[in-house]
Amino acid sequence: MSSATPAVPGKTLKAFVTLGLLATALGGCAGAADGVAGKIISGGQEPIEISPDTFAAPVPCPPMQLKSTTYLIMKYVRGKDDDPQGLLYQATIEDWANTCTQEPDGSRRVKIGLSGDVTTGPAWKGGEVVLPLRVAIISSEDGAKPLSSDLIKIPVTVGAGAPSETWTLIENKFIVPAGQGAKIVFGFDEGRRR
Repeated sequence: MSSATPAVPGKTLKAFVTLGLLATALGGCAGAADGVAGKIISGGQEPIEISPDTFAAPVPCPPMQLKSTTYLIMKYVRGKDDDPQGLLYQATIEDWANTCTQEPDGSRRVKIGLSGDVTTGPAWKGGEVVLPLRVAIISSEDGAKPLSSDLIKIPVTVGAGAPSETWTLIENKFIVPAGQGAKIVFGFDEGRRR
């Protein structure tokens, strides 16, 4: 008498083996989940802590709008306005961006970045330029007053004979209240001109 095992077709045997291996692997993952939750183990090194915020959905930011006619400042020697030889410098706003984070109270903190150039003119002798930049958070409701408005002074040092100097501002003090629709309006603000 021979004791032969019943024949199992090749595809069925392969399916049983595959299911067994998967069950073992998943069981091992589930058992280890308590010890490695929130950590990634890589290359035999210590576990790396991963913040849950890394995988959080991005917080929507208000749109940014450059106020018309406020992207350029042209400064002249007194009494030589509009004379090309009397130009001290011109400053421009060229690039901008923002990102937002959620605060515990539901409000959004807005981090803005702005940059541009200060280009010297024939009358420039070197020194520091202070650029007046206004940033306002405006409610999206019609006729509403600004939620906040800040005049930020940006110092830029430009040497005599230097062709231009890039300026950059990064600021994260702006808050949009919870549930509030808003936009960010910005531009140079030289105050009243005589």
